[in-house]
Amino acid sequence: MSTRTSIIAAVTTVLCTGAAAGAAPTGVQWTPDALRILVNKDVGDERWAITWNLSDVSTTGNVFFRDDRAPAFVWCQNTDHDFVASIGELNLQFRCFGADPSFGGFHFADWTVISDSVVLPTSFFIPPAETCDLTAAVNGPRAAEASSFWQCDGNGGRFDFQVFVNGTAISSATGAFDYDVIASACTIARVEGGFLDVEYSPSRDHLTLYEIPSAVDQVTVSECDRQAV
Repeated sequence: MSTRTSIIAAVTTVLCTGAAAGAAPTGVQWTPDALRILVNKDVGDERWAITWNLSDVSTTGNVFFRDDRAPAFVWCQNTDHDFVASIGELNLQFRCFGADPSFGGFHFADWTVISDSVVLPTSFFIPPAETCDLTAAVNGPRAAEASSFWQCDGNGGRFDFQVFVNGTAISSATGAFDYDVIASACTIARVEGGFLDVEYSPSRDHLTLYEIPSAVDQVTVSECDRQAV
């Protein structure tokens, strides 16, 4: 079996069945320019290294084998999405291609379609939560009684962000909106204009925000530090 044939079989099995999402160990990190999220997973006897490109929601990466085979290449274009409100998950659908290493130059024929319907949950690209109790992440009972705010920066630029016990939030970039940060902990919520996930690190008193517009054509990831009012 050729490397290309084997990688097509592996990607179809692992991604379409969701086996990659449950594989271990898992490592997720973003790049210093805040434009990409890097994911490393051991899947069976293979090492998967996948990059999520936040500018267009595409994914690229490599699959490394434990034998003498050269690494294979994977590229996936986002084509659709489905929000599952009952579990707070945004599933992303991709059209994926696989290829062997190039020899003697590049050619479009090197790439073979793996599947037109590879589905990955957005949570695949989010690090494991330190806690699902976000009561300590709020900035006060309501906007009029705010005691702090979150100063955020990432691939969408700098802005201030606040979440309150009464189920509201304020972003200096977009304005006020309804969002219950405590009830939505460890899930992706539908908010006005798109989707939002807020992850809280109590050990660092730190937020990470994942904002996705309704069109699901880009992702804004921001890291936030608390500031006193």
